[in-house]
Amino acid sequence: MRHEADNDGKERTDPDLWERKYHLALERMEHDEREFRAVGDVLRRLSLRLAVLVRGDGGQLDRLLDSLTSELRGSPSPATLEPLLDALAEAVTQLDAAPSPASRPDESSPERAVVDALRADVARLQDLLGAVSARLGDMTRYLAGENAASDAGEQGGRMLDAQVRKEMRALGERTLAATDLASLQAEVDERLSVIDRHFRDFREREDARLTAYRERAKRMHDRVEQLESEATTLQDSLRREHELALTDRLTGLPNRLAYDRRVADIEREVREDGGVACIGAFDVDHFKVINDTYGHAAGDAVLRIVGQTLARELEGKAFVARYGGEEFVVLFADMNPDDAEVLSRHLCTTVEKLAFHASSKPVTVTMSGGLTRFTAAERAAAVFDRADRALYAAKRAGRNCCVVL
Repeated sequence: MRHEADNDGKERTDPDLWERKYHLALERMEHDEREFRAVGDVLRRLSLRLAVLVRGDGGQLDRLLDSLTSELRGSPSPATLEPLLDALAEAVTQLDAAPSPASRPDESSPERAVVDALRADVARLQDLLGAVSARLGDMTRYLAGENAASDAGEQGGRMLDAQVRKEMRALGERTLAATDLASLQAEVDERLSVIDRHFRDFREREDARLTAYRERAKRMHDRVEQLESEATTLQDSLRREHELALTDRLTGLPNRLAYDRRVADIEREVREDGGVACIGAFDVDHFKVINDTYGHAAGDAVLRIVGQTLARELEGKAFVARYGGEEFVVLFADMNPDDAEVLSRHLCTTVEKLAFHASSKPVTVTMSGGLTRFTAAERAAAVFDRADRALYAAKRAGRNCCVVL
């Protein structure tokens, strides 16, 4: 499912948008990496200068300083620097343990104080590089998590990017302007802390935004489910209303409207496709006498039972509907007139065999019918009129029979 954003800032979810945001996050990470690499370059130059100042205390120490200088001028890795720093620390310890009067300044001399200060600076510089590396790793993991988990909005991402760029520029400027290691360390710590604060603020804003988004999505989902339920209920209601509109309430058979729709289809099939069809009109004999003698309740029972009998006998063979009053109509689609005549006479015989009782007395009920064939040149109304004339011919012939015209 795809949600498009409009000018009001509504949420938008799109595969292309996710990809653009992913690349934007990568660009920000690459920019930050370049900025921190510049800081590393400054710190590396400071280390080189310190190594030059310290050189001259001893052969082994000078060789280690030369190796460290060579590594720092390239692209050192922690794996190559750690052994050198350990060896350097051990060499310095050995110098402290066994001083050489010929090659070392006196413990209380100004030169010795400078050397000690430089050694302390080296140690502090090492600690600073380790802290910066750890902070950079934390920020990298944070950015990766932000990109994968929340996919922040473009506006928030641009704001965060601008803030980080600003702090990194300030860090670079202050690093170049630093006059000693202590001030450099203080500037690095301060700027990294500010960047951390920007990340935390960004995270809080994103959490609030995502929470609000999920709540809106949940409300929308609930509303959609409610609308779907209402639509289903409405469809069921409309279907029931449609069925009721096409059903005779007394007999349960299709009514006159349903017959009109079905006969229109048959007329079109006969006219356009050359189909074969017949119409049969049937009427309960002496129905008025039944009503007058036994009451309308008995008459309704007769119509209901006759209708159910016709439906049972014609199931899967023909369409039957209550046309009106005591009259029923049958559409024999795709059935030749001879078979339709046999089936029509069978219907009359079946109704005659039904056992009716009214006021604890048996009542004989019969049915007359008229049958005629559809022709391609005729309209359905004309064909029904001919079937109705055949029905009245059966009435005149003594009832309880079927006449074909």
